[in-house]
Amino acid sequence: MDAIIRQTRRNGSRIFSRQQIIEAELSRIKREVGSKGKTPVQTLSRVLQELRNEKKIVFKSQGTYRLLH
Repeated sequence: MDAIIRQTRRNGSRIFSRQQIIEAELSRIKREVGSKGKTPVQTLSRVLQELRNEKKIVFKSQGTYRLLH
């Protein structure tokens, strides 16, 4: 969630894309959580789905989301 907040602040908007998170935040996320997995991008996609289910983000269009909280 921290990565999404950082990205939306950079954007100046609550709208962000999965690709923006990958490009700007994936290395940091991997360092912070100690990712040893071979599929961190798939893990990111799963986390985005979980955040959708928790109603913290909403799906806008292909790969684009809006932060709700």
